[in-house]
Amino acid sequence: MYPTAFRIKEEPMPNLVDLLGQISLFAKLTMAVAIVAFGLAAGYVFRPTEQKLALMRPISLAAIFATVSGLLGGWIAVLASTAATPDGHLPVASLYRGIAESLTVGFVSFGLLAAAWMLVAVGGLRRHAAS
Repeated sequence: MYPTAFRIKEEPMPNLVDLLGQISLFAKLTMAVAIVAFGLAAGYVFRPTEQKLALMRPISLAAIFATVSGLLGGWIAVLASTAATPDGHLPVASLYRGIAESLTVGFVSFGLLAAAWMLVAVGGLRRHAAS
């Protein structure tokens, strides 16, 4: 269909588990904050107390700030690798892969945070139904 000059080299698309294995320690620590928020929310579903709800608010705020910091850190790493090349040009495939790896942090962290607040809502329903 396309001339030979316009053929695109097909590479398999990495799955989420592969991307998680390749990200930096900073990105993993960033996602750990969101995992803590999710764990606290899971605990709130089973035993909804006012103390857990009061702790959930600052932890979720910390997860938001950590996620934004992780996203910006990933983008900084991608842009720094562009400047580190001898001619200042980074292959487009490497650029897109770096951006995808940095966006993985936001995808996982904000997804965990959204699920955590859904669990808090369920715990709130259970708490009000019990009273």
